[in-house]
Amino acid sequence: MSCKGRTPDEKFLIKVYEVALAKGDPCLPVDYYSVAKSLGQKETAIKNIVKHLAQANFVKKINDMTLSLTKLGCQFVLNELNEE
Repeated sequence: MSCKGRTPDEKFLIKVYEVALAKGDPCLPVDYYSVAKSLGQKETAIKNIVKHLAQANFVKKINDMTLSLTKLGCQFVLNELNEE
């Protein structure tokens, strides 16, 4: 395991990537509330995280409960996973 700590935003992105990859493609839409619950995040916190990640172009919101990673988001996650 990496000695580097991860922010809640980074943990969320990595988990979204893993869930989408399990479906077959890391850019597939994912129900982000279930991802947030699996990480122990509260609803208010996850709304802020998703808002900021969307502004940074790491995720694209599809509707109120679904999002997908952008290419930039996938690159970020792959870089984080390679640092482990």
